Amino acid sequence: MNEAQRLWWVQAKSDHEVFVLLRRQSAVECHLLHYLQMATEKIAKAYLWRIGGPPARSHVGFRRFMLALLDRNRRDMQRIAKMFGFARRKDMDAWVRQVSPLAHELQNLAPAESNDGPNPEYPWPHDSPAEYPAEYTFGLWDRLQNAPRGRDLLKFIRNAIERFELYA
Repeated sequence: MNEAQRLWWVQAKSDHEVFVLLRRQSAVECHLLHYLQMATEKIAKAYLWRIGGPPARSHVGFRRFMLALLDRNRRDMQRIAKMFGFARRKDMDAWVRQVSPLAHELQNLAPAESNDGPNPEYPWPHDSPAEYPAEYTFGLWDRLQNAPRGRDLLKFIRNAIERFELYA
């Protein structure tokens, strides 16, 4: 792990810890999703720094991170798949493709990526706000909590952050 990776990883851990704390306190969805999106953005940046240079300046690296994990040599990939609870690399590959729409939706919660769609920070649409995030019901949060793939994605995020040193 290089120093840039370590810095992004430490911040990802901090953001995820706040997410977990807020979740235990039954905080409103906008705050939970805000910290979850930030944690995933930062763990993605930590991983994408592994080539020694900065990834693109963007908020949309989480899906790229998940796909980049699959682009390792055979032995590394088998170890990584097992670390994330998959018997085989192809099982992890299939799962990543299945949860890709959820990952895309999560990364696009960043205000810079949400266009006029819902995001955890600002009222929308920009030119005529009608709701505020603290009272908004995010369909994504329901899917993350209640759908099997959503719960699996939350577990994957936790493991990606907690076990980063093992695959960085």
